[in-house]
Amino acid sequence: MDRQYWDSLADNYEDSLLEISREDLEGALADELSILRGENVSVADLGCGPGSLLPLLVRYFKDVTAVDYAERLLDQARRRCRGKKIRFASYDLSEGRDLPFSVEVVCCINALIDPDRKKRSGMLRSVCSAIQEKGVAVIVVPAMESVFHVYQTLRMIRERTGSIDGLGVSEAERMLRAEVQSFSDGIVRVGGTATKYWMREELISCLNEQGLKVRRIRKVEYEWSQEIDNAPDWLKEPPPWDWMVRCEKSAAEAAGE
Repeated sequence: MDRQYWDSLADNYEDSLLEISREDLEGALADELSILRGENVSVADLGCGPGSLLPLLVRYFKDVTAVDYAERLLDQARRRCRGKKIRFASYDLSEGRDLPFSVEVVCCINALIDPDRKKRSGMLRSVCSAIQEKGVAVIVVPAMESVFHVYQTLRMIRERTGSIDGLGVSEAERMLRAEVQSFSDGIVRVGGTATKYWMREELISCLNEQGLKVRRIRKVEYEWSQEIDNAPDWLKEPPPWDWMVRCEKSAAEAAGE
């Protein structure tokens, strides 16, 4: 992973990357974690960033392990959430090494976004290594389908109202092709940075390959203002979204086969 890149985000992380705990329209992630909460349940936040999820995890779980690769982001996380229940660690998850701890619940929230397939696979191996037998992982990733939905909506705005905030057909095609670096790999430029976006079925298949069985998949939805400037008031459902899955380690993976 590029430690310098992630460290560079520390000063303006909220402007560079959407923080789910703040922008989750229906509280889907909090609902999922509430189902898994427990006084005797341990949790790890892998790719914790500046720690936006940590205050919620500290309330819901017995102890919390917060992991990130960027030291400056970890420093922000430490300032954001202090206490005896939480410990911080720096690991490069993309190396795919087994982590020196295991917990009942693993969170990996918009961390599987590296454009390099090998690095993403390494991260997933590290995620699997941290899940105890019969434990679960809650994983959130950017949705590729949502990218297309946004552009279709921009076209609809122009067709319905003629507003300059929408897009014509040729303009939408040009901008979409400029934003999407690779359609087949799902690589989208976000603020000029190549970022992995996931299709629903692609995500399920990839997790299965890593020995993670998907038990639930749902949308984490956001306000239209996150994607469209001056979004009209009548623009409602469906809003843009990320994919969230709850999965568990398969019996074969838990046994180390």
